[in-house]
Amino acid sequence: MRITKKTVIDTAADIADKNGLHGVSLKVVAERLNIKTPSLYNHIENLDDLLREVAHQGMRNMNMRLERAAIGKIAGNAIKAVGIEYLNYMIEHPGVYETIQWATWNGTHETAQIFENYLDLLRTLISSCQIQKSSTEEVLNILTATIHGYTTLQLRYAFENPEQVRRNLSKALDTVLLGIGELYK
Repeated sequence: MRITKKTVIDTAADIADKNGLHGVSLKVVAERLNIKTPSLYNHIENLDDLLREVAHQGMRNMNMRLERAAIGKIAGNAIKAVGIEYLNYMIEHPGVYETIQWATWNGTHETAQIFENYLDLLRTLISSCQIQKSSTEEVLNILTATIHGYTTLQLRYAFENPEQVRRNLSKALDTVLLGIGELYK
C-alpha cells in the first residue's frame, strides 16, 4: 500500500474515533500503517501538525454535512436540521470531534477560516429568520453556544439513546428559537 498524507490523516482520524484524542500518537499511526515512525515525517511535521490536519479534515466534512442538512429548509427548521446534524457528526466521529475541539486552542489561521465557514452558514440561516440584522452576531453566539453546549453535554447519552437526545436537542432549539424570535424580531 502506498502511504500518502491523506492515508496518514485518515488513519489518525480512525484511531481518534476508536481510542480518543489521547490514543493518537505517531507511533500508533505508524504501527497501524506498518511503517516506521520516522517515515511519517515525509507527510507531516509532528504530532500537532497531524492533529490539526485531522481536525481540519473533520471540520470540512462536518461543514459539508451541515450545509447539506440545511438544503431546502429555511429559518428555524434549517437551524434545527444543522443542530441535529452537528450532533450526528459528534456521535459518528467522537475522536475527530475531540480533535476539532483541541484545534480550537491549538489551531492556525486555516483552522479559524474553516470555523468561519460554519459561522457563515449559521449567519445565513439566521438572516432567513427575519432577525434584526444588527442582532445577528448576538443571535449567532446564542445558537452556537446552544448547539455546541447541548450536544457536548449530551454526548455520553447520545451513544446509548441517540433518538432521545436528537428529540431533546430539537426541543431545546425550539425553545431557544422561540425566545430569539420574541427578543430579536
